[in-house]
Amino acid sequence: MSARGEWLAWRAARESDLVQEHGWLSLTGFAWLPDRPTSLPGLPGRWWADGAGAIVEATASEGLSVDGEPVVGWATADVEEAGSRLWVRHGERVVELLRRGGRLAVRTRDPQATTRRAFDGVPTWEHDPDWVRPGRFTAADPPARVEVRTARDDLVQHATVVGTVDVDIDGVRHRLSAVGAGDGLGLLFHDTTNGALSAPWRTVTTSAPDPDGNVVVDFNRAVNLPFAFTAYGTCPGPVTGNRIAVPVTAGEKRPA
Repeated sequence: MSARGEWLAWRAARESDLVQEHGWLSLTGFAWLPDRPTSLPGLPGRWWADGAGAIVEATASEGLSVDGEPVVGWATADVEEAGSRLWVRHGERVVELLRRGGRLAVRTRDPQATTRRAFDGVPTWEHDPDWVRPGRFTAADPPARVEVRTARDDLVQHATVVGTVDVDIDGVRHRLSAVGAGDGLGLLFHDTTNGALSAPWRTVTTSAPDPDGNVVVDFNRAVNLPFAFTAYGTCPGPVTGNRIAVPVTAGEKRPA
């Protein structure tokens, strides 16, 4: 298969993942959990969090369930920092529990969300082999935990920088901080297309580093994080300094 054919197959898998029943396009609400029982917009029951985790209180008539069992009285759950779990069901909808910045929140996933039902693909630049760039990874010893801004004004998170990747673009060497991403490295970055043509930032995953630290950075596979599609994302932003000073005219554009 040609490089473009492989990219098209990867694009199809990417968009199939986005439109899953309770995928990123299904988000319809977000709320930090208060410290006392409170009704949340659009959800039955009362919700709150304490030192032991999240709590929901409901009657049988309110139609909430956990693991197939109706919530009658209380149900509790917890997740680790940066983690999430699909917790409570209400009809077709699922309430996701997540912990960000030390706080618990819930997020509603509804397969009938307009963002999912109206989705007709992510606009992209055409595949361009010139945007497949060699890079060189230098590991951090030890990895550094750094603070990053997020898609939410009321949330700051931390990223673990495992090293840097040097990549040349239009004759200019850029050094980007990298985080772990499976066998490869995750590079969250700004570039000069942000805002007008692309989302405020994007991310690309490199190949796994070889023994000499060589990687491949295929910017044709630069993707939007969930916040580009929904107001309910908590996505971390790039590490300070991860700014490419030229237009990266490859990968996903800003969604409609």
